[in-house]
Parts: sequence; structure tokens; C-alpha cells
Amino acid sequence: MKKIVTLIKKINTNLLVASSAVFISFCALFISVQEMKIMRVQQKASMYPYLTLGWVYNSEGFGVELKNSGNGLAKINSYKVFNDSVYFKEWLQVIKTYMPESNEIGYGNITTAGNIRNLMISPNETKKLIFINWNDETRMLHSRLENLEISVSYESLLDEHWIIKDGIPVEIESKNKIKIVEEFGI
Repeated sequence: MKKIVTLIKKINTNLLVASSAVFISFCALFISVQEMKIMRVQQKASMYPYLTLGWVYNSEGFGVELKNSGNGLAKINSYKVFNDSVYFKEWLQVIKTYMPESNEIGYGNITTAGNIRNLMISPNETKKLIFINWNDETRMLHSRLENLEISVSYESLLDEHWIIKDGIPVEIESKNKIKIVEEFGI
């Protein structure tokens, strides 16, 4: 016991206080760096767009809509409408391919968003890519459009890229290369 007391008396109290202060400062610095990393991740997450693509139905008709459910702006890079073998250029071509016998389906009863490439979609914004009013022919067309695929490639303001597959975004490493022969609306 006497040895411990003499050892404590030999320790310079100023040195003990100074080393404790340095240790606490390093701990505070480490915590501040960790907080800064967390804040950067949160700030980045607050700028993520989240686009979804899906069919919509109501009493007036049916269509395809693109919705940004995220927190950030989304810039559309590429827009493709296709089936197994054909990449379409416009909605009327889609209708004529799937229902060549139609007489009552045209621009009089369809509404489109036009060319959405390079369009910025803000949070909670919805774009109807196409909306077709119900009539006897459009009811038949609806059942034929089941194998129609739509692909949308987009990016955030932070230069992160996604492609919508089966209605849900999948992150990709770089901007999707645009092939003009496959692009819709060109």
C-alpha cells in the first residue's frame, strides 16, 4: 500500500491533467469526424431520386406513369419502349403494331408526355408517359400490351445512375450508353 501512495506522490499532477486533456481532445476529434461522415451520408441521401414506372387505371382509361418518390431531382438520360424484337419510336407505332386493325385509336384519345429525355423530374412529381381513354378497341389493346417493356435510365444531381427494370430502379455504375436506334421519341 505504501508503494502505491509513494508512486502517486511521484506522478506530477500537471502531467496527468495535461495528458488527460490531450486524450479527451483526441476522443472528441474522432467523434467529430464520425459525425461529419454521417452528416455527409444523410445529405447525400436527401438528394436521391427514386423513380418508379407502372401502369395506372381509372374510370377514364389506362396508361403508364413515371413517378419520383425520392427526395432529389432526377434527370432522364434514356427512354426505351420495346418488346421482344422491336424498339418503338412513338406511341402510335406501338398501337399500330399491337393492334393493326384499330380504327378508333389515335391521338384523339391518347395523351402522351412527349419526349422526356433530359427532363428533370422533381420529388413527388408524376409524368404520364401515355394515357389511353377507354373504348371497345382500347380494352382489347390493353390486354395485348402485357409484353410491352419500358426502360428509363436516369441520374441524380450527384452523378449517380439508375435504370428502371420491371418498374423498379436498379443502380448502375455509369451513365447508360444511348443507342439512337433503340431510343423512343427520336
